Amino acid sequence: MKKVLLILVIAFLALVSLKVEAQNAGAPEVMKGKVLWCGGIGFPYYSFKNNSFYFGLFPQVGYRLTRSLEVGTRLGYQYQHQKVNNIFYSASATAHYFSGALYANYEFFRGLYVHVEDEEMRALYRGNGVILPPSSWYNNFFVGGGYRYYFSETGFVFFNLLYNLSWDKMSGNPYTSPLRFSVGFYKGLKE
Repeated sequence: MKKVLLILVIAFLALVSLKVEAQNAGAPEVMKGKVLWCGGIGFPYYSFKNNSFYFGLFPQVGYRLTRSLEVGTRLGYQYQHQKVNNIFYSASATAHYFSGALYANYEFFRGLYVHVEDEEMRALYRGNGVILPPSSWYNNFFVGGGYRYYFSETGFVFFNLLYNLSWDKMSGNPYTSPLRFSVGFYKGLKE
């Protein structure tokens, strides 16, 4: 059902985008019909409080159908390691998260856009003290929006805030909250 909803939203946005190409909405005209690539990093961190380490990579490719409408796909890899040592309990666990997503976004006014994304995530867990199965699949359906700052005719930095409609804290989903904030950059490929 979610995949049908995603296809319907993309089709609706495409029709609206063809009708409304306002002068102050959408990307610069030279970005229309361009393949865009993005490099994202889940910033490495080490927490001394709970002895955990995290790192992620998120390559993304999109295609600008019109000045306002973009569709694309995103891949992801995240690594997390955590140790717990106290007088009552000792455990360590490692998790590898692999994900793939289809997305669409529509820029409606000077860098502001709405975004919809359907993500499939595979989690592989290893370690002692792990109560989750060795591997699990999770579906995450995000909706939200953001802002783009164009630094050139074919590149921009983006900030977005998404809400996971599929999130359930009891499901074991790797996301610790239904909200996801991300920052990244795009660059259009030259023909």
